[in-house]
Amino acid sequence: METTYRVLRIEEQMYGCEELPAGQPVLCDVTLADPAGERRTLPYPDKELTRLGIDEGSTVVLTADGTLKKA
Repeated sequence: METTYRVLRIEEQMYGCEELPAGQPVLCDVTLADPAGERRTLPYPDKELTRLGIDEGSTVVLTADGTLKKA
Protein backbone atom coordinates (compact mmCIF):
# COMPACT_ATOMS: atom_id res chain seq x y z
CA MET A 1 0.00 0.00 0.00
CA GLU A 2 1.34 3.40 -0.96
CA THR A 3 1.16 6.28 1.49
CA THR A 4 0.54 9.84 0.41
CA TYR A 5 2.62 12.61 1.93
CA ARG A 6 2.55 16.38 1.93
CA VAL A 7 5.85 18.07 1.09
CA LEU A 8 6.60 20.37 4.02
CA ARG A 9 10.02 21.64 3.03
CA ILE A 10 12.59 21.35 0.26
CA GLU A 11 16.13 22.54 1.04
CA GLU A 12 19.16 22.23 -1.18
CA GLN A 13 21.91 20.33 0.60
CA MET A 14 24.85 22.50 1.61
CA TYR A 15 28.17 21.62 0.09
CA GLY A 16 30.16 24.50 1.57
CA CYS A 17 33.05 25.60 -0.57
CA GLU A 18 33.50 22.10 -1.99
CA GLU A 19 32.39 21.44 -5.54
CA LEU A 20 30.33 18.39 -6.39
CA PRO A 21 32.21 15.58 -8.12
CA ALA A 22 31.58 15.45 -11.87
CA GLY A 23 28.26 13.80 -12.67
CA GLN A 24 26.99 14.05 -9.08
CA PRO A 25 23.44 15.48 -8.98
CA VAL A 26 22.53 18.39 -6.72
CA LEU A 27 20.45 16.88 -3.92
CA CYS A 28 17.72 18.46 -1.82
CA ASP A 29 16.50 17.33 1.58
CA VAL A 30 12.76 16.79 1.19
CA THR A 31 10.72 16.75 4.41
CA LEU A 32 7.45 14.84 4.10
CA ALA A 33 4.50 14.44 6.47
CA ASP A 34 2.03 11.55 6.30
CA PRO A 35 -1.69 11.96 7.17
CA ALA A 36 -0.93 11.19 10.85
CA GLY A 37 1.67 13.97 10.95
CA GLU A 38 4.66 11.60 11.05
CA ARG A 39 7.63 13.28 9.35
CA ARG A 40 10.51 11.90 7.37
CA THR A 41 13.29 13.56 5.42
CA LEU A 42 14.97 12.06 2.37
CA PRO A 43 17.58 13.23 -0.12
CA TYR A 44 16.25 13.67 -3.65
CA PRO A 45 17.78 15.04 -6.88
CA ASP A 46 16.80 18.67 -7.46
CA LYS A 47 16.40 18.18 -11.23
CA GLU A 48 13.97 15.30 -10.65
CA LEU A 49 11.85 17.39 -8.27
CA THR A 50 11.68 20.11 -10.92
CA ARG A 51 10.88 17.62 -13.69
CA LEU A 52 8.02 16.15 -11.64
CA GLY A 53 6.71 19.58 -10.60
CA ILE A 54 7.08 18.77 -6.91
CA ASP A 55 7.18 21.86 -4.69
CA GLU A 56 6.57 22.64 -1.03
CA GLY A 57 2.88 21.95 -0.38
CA SER A 58 2.62 19.25 -3.08
CA THR A 59 0.96 15.93 -2.34
CA VAL A 60 3.20 13.03 -3.31
CA VAL A 61 3.41 9.25 -3.10
CA LEU A 62 6.62 7.55 -1.97
CA THR A 63 6.88 4.32 -3.96
CA ALA A 64 8.35 1.06 -2.67
CA ASP A 65 11.60 1.73 -4.56
CA GLY A 66 12.05 5.12 -2.86
CA THR A 67 11.00 7.37 -5.72
CA LEU A 68 8.48 10.18 -5.45
CA LYS A 69 5.56 10.78 -7.76
CA LYS A 70 3.06 13.62 -7.65
CA ALA A 71 -0.35 12.50 -6.44
